Amino acid sequence: MKKLNSQDNNYFFVFIASFIILFGGIWKYYPIYGSYLFQDWTYIYDYRICLNFPDKVDKSIIGLCPVILDYNFVYPDIWMKLGKIGNRTIFKYLIIVFIFLYLFFCSNILKKYNFFIKFFFILSPVSILLIQRGNNDLIIFCLIYLFYIFLENYKNIYYSFVPYFLGTLLKIYPVVLISIYYFKEIKINNYKKFLTLLILITFISLYLSNFWIAQENYNKAGITLAFNSAVLFKIWNHLTGIEISIQIISLIILIFLFLISLRNKLDLPSIERKYEISFLIGSAIIVSNFFLNEGFVYKLVFLVFVIPLILEYKNKIKKTIFIYLLVILILSLWIEYLTFLIEIIFDTNVSKLKSNNLNLQNYIYAVGILFKNIIYWLLNINLIFISTNLLFRKN
Repeated sequence: MKKLNSQDNNYFFVFIASFIILFGGIWKYYPIYGSYLFQDWTYIYDYRICLNFPDKVDKSIIGLCPVILDYNFVYPDIWMKLGKIGNRTIFKYLIIVFIFLYLFFCSNILKKYNFFIKFFFILSPVSILLIQRGNNDLIIFCLIYLFYIFLENYKNIYYSFVPYFLGTLLKIYPVVLISIYYFKEIKINNYKKFLTLLILITFISLYLSNFWIAQENYNKAGITLAFNSAVLFKIWNHLTGIEISIQIISLIILIFLFLISLRNKLDLPSIERKYEISFLIGSAIIVSNFFLNEGFVYKLVFLVFVIPLILEYKNKIKKTIFIYLLVILILSLWIEYLTFLIEIIFDTNVSKLKSNNLNLQNYIYAVGILFKNIIYWLLNINLIFISTNLLFRKN
């Protein structure tokens, strides 16, 4: 009988550890704030049933329909159609297929690196949050991984249009992957034909997704589990009473950082093409979500595409810069524990924090929120500067 190699063992332990956390209830010790397993995924099924078939509502959510229907459906309509699959139990556990794929793809991206790198990422709060909630970004993640594979391993670049189209159809944010095609190492024979098809596919996917309606209904993050530039601006508005347009300010800052990065290019070495493409994919998703969307920290799972290039820089850039980049990555993945532990240790009342009824515990919590978001800002600034170097370098 063939023995398992170390890579097979790595996959095995990653799957076992993840499912122990999920089904052993260990996720309750993570900063998840969830009430039950796969609640984001079952929301898709429950919303459709509560809206159209209230007499067929599952016993487990009787009485919750008014809460579920209190807001419009937060995803494009196509997700509602997926809710027709099976009964609630079948639909609920369907997401496990994509959890397996997510774990496998993450392990595969990191297969070259130390076993603890995989565990460090996959067992991080942002990763466990994604799979515990069963969020539909698991499906988007799988599509973006296929997008990466088609760009890297297939001579026909048109294959990458399929996951690009499906991803943008299901959720708008994969549209930023259009920028990856600019990367000069990607060879395109008939550029005009390619560009025409790309633009056509983009507009069709956006039209079919009804993205403008979904954006209006999108469930925006507050300060807990939030990953967006809006958090600091919301704090400013709350403390000063001076209202500023969060969307406009965020866009201006993004453009400003991009222009600064163009004028101050980093002296980074050229690394193998696949690592640079992977980095650009991850950074495009993360930066666009941070500045242009009020999302949640599980978007940071796309850091798995970023990590390989940073690790490849070891011994090729200054040690202090490498350590700095690595520390920011580590903190970004695990910093959510900071405010979570402050809440537990100091019994912080977040509602009092919002109502200006402050005490020492709430001041400590507020400092934790500020520090956490500073880390997120540093992460995104790093990603912008490195991405600009990759896209526009001369050599």
